[in-house]
Amino acid sequence: MDAIKAILVKEIDQINQQEQRDGKPRFNTEFAIKHPYLCIAMLVGYIAVGAVMYVSPYMGTDWFIGFTAFVVLVSCMLLFEIRPVYRYEDIGVLDLRVCYNGEWYFSRELTKQAVNEILQHPKVSSALKSRITAIVNNKGAIDFYDVYDVARKEQQQPLSQPHTAH
Repeated sequence: MDAIKAILVKEIDQINQQEQRDGKPRFNTEFAIKHPYLCIAMLVGYIAVGAVMYVSPYMGTDWFIGFTAFVVLVSCMLLFEIRPVYRYEDIGVLDLRVCYNGEWYFSRELTKQAVNEILQHPKVSSALKSRITAIVNNKGAIDFYDVYDVARKEQQQPLSQPHTAH
């Protein structure tokens, strides 16, 4: 399991580095660029609601300013994105971390180099290698959870004792 863990951790570190996954908020205008008409529609909706608030006798200028500040604050917050850091320890864990970083380990496939490294590693058992090969042959690829699960199950199986005749 240590050899598998080392290979998976190295692969996860490469993904984090390539995708700049550091868990820090970044300003991202991708939504506005991809959906300009939706942004325009939201602006028109804001103007309509703001106009009604401004002219209504029971709302007035204070409510209009407060509403505008709220819309600006929420709009700025929506333009930030956070790319969570993938961690080996999160594989197979179903708790609040899934809300933050999702179940990435089910959808992320190992690279062919990582699969080859596992299959050629001398400390990986032949049973584990054959199971991984079978998964790759059936699915065309293998994801992080598949490797983690197969290695974990192999580690949990007790060693079979040879029968002795009495």
